[in-house]
Amino acid sequence: MILAALTVAATLTAQQSIRLTSEKQGKENQVSVENVKVERTEEKILVSMDFILDSLDVPSNRYRAFTPVIRSKDGMQTKRLKTLIVSGRRQAIVFERDGIDPLYADNCDVIRFARPLSYAYSDVVERQPWHNAADVFVESDLCGCGDVMKNDQAFVTTLLPPDPYGLVMLTDVVPVPTKKERNLHGTAYITFVVDRWEMKPDYMDNRRELRKITDTLDVMVADQNVTVRQVKIHGWASPESPYEHNKMLATNRAKSLTDYVRQQYGLPASVFAPAEATPENWIGLRQAVVDMSADVLPHKQEILAIIDDQTLQPDPKEWRIKMRYPEEYRYLLREVYPGLRRSDYEISFNFSDFTLEQAKEIYKTKPYQLSLREMWDVAQTMEHYGDDYNKVMQTAVNVYPDDPVANLNLANVAIRQHDLLKAETLLDKAGNSAQADNARAVVAILRERYDDAERLLQQAQQKGLDVSKNREAVERLKN
Repeated sequence: MILAALTVAATLTAQQSIRLTSEKQGKENQVSVENVKVERTEEKILVSMDFILDSLDVPSNRYRAFTPVIRSKDGMQTKRLKTLIVSGRRQAIVFERDGIDPLYADNCDVIRFARPLSYAYSDVVERQPWHNAADVFVESDLCGCGDVMKNDQAFVTTLLPPDPYGLVMLTDVVPVPTKKERNLHGTAYITFVVDRWEMKPDYMDNRRELRKITDTLDVMVADQNVTVRQVKIHGWASPESPYEHNKMLATNRAKSLTDYVRQQYGLPASVFAPAEATPENWIGLRQAVVDMSADVLPHKQEILAIIDDQTLQPDPKEWRIKMRYPEEYRYLLREVYPGLRRSDYEISFNFSDFTLEQAKEIYKTKPYQLSLREMWDVAQTMEHYGDDYNKVMQTAVNVYPDDPVANLNLANVAIRQHDLLKAETLLDKAGNSAQADNARAVVAILRERYDDAERLLQQAQQKGLDVSKNREAVERLKN
């Protein structure tokens, strides 16, 4: 299990120079701040800036004071930060003898004025709920009188609400190693001479239909990373003619096709399963009738009733359809029955297990040969949640579209990319693990559905996952 925290410090930066004094105060008192930064963590707010004081005029017996202030949007709450006091020489002596003005005394830095002069200011305060969307000002006391009512104020920046993506925590899941056993299914429409079962590759379209099987096996046999476990062929016949005759034909035709394919390859005889057959393909016939309109087959429902009649054996069923609905029977015989005569094939095979270095190379050209765990291991060699890592997670879902772990880990990537719609779609197939519940809770948090989030977090916690981080996120964002 991998814990992936999204908690990061959020920084607001004001690159431009901000003038603190107005033109009416004259060029001798032009003060500005640069490089303003407001860094926000979960518990603290750090305010820093550079005061540019080269044009400030401070007589020897006076001082100037500058105080950053955080004020709520409604103006009802205020937090004064540390004050910067720029003192003349005589005023500094007075401070040492009599103390600093009470407005600033508890929290201030005092520097002696001299040109050129700049000061790197910083202060830290505890975060409060009302800080969200609060404004930051710098209050300028240019008379040196410690009277707030006479001070000027210059707006600096606004504290945006906390970034919810920076508060939540997601949990990826490491896939367990699994055997890479696969099955490939297909259908070939092999044509046999009437009442015969000898395999004739060049008869009708047989060469093309045979390639459906042989082209697949050619690729597998040539690939050293593939081991063919079993080839199984199942033959189907259409319902016309007596059942026992069809049984004999279907069985021998399936065996003939199996023997033909086996002879083309140097695979062990044990790879080829005994041929199987269904004498009459009533399943396919029924589905074909269901799919037809009443315009094409006027007695569609009556024919379906005969097909579904469990009291009738196959031969009486066919005879009843033929006798009662001769025109429709001839249509079925001409248009449907040929497609009922088919050979289904199933090829079971394994992919080799790969070392990490081999897997990294295989991923570039044949990622479908990797297990989900091997893909995960390849991803861990890349920058977490970088473009290459994210592509591996996407490939994992492409190869294993129904795997809960693959869908969950890609959903976590989608959340990090702020693509909540994609995340929700993936989470529909992510199963019911604690990690999946947690990811759904994170989506609910980001969509401000806090009741849903709390319910999902409770589920994840009951399944053994530590969700305290996301519970804290809910509380902070609700306030």
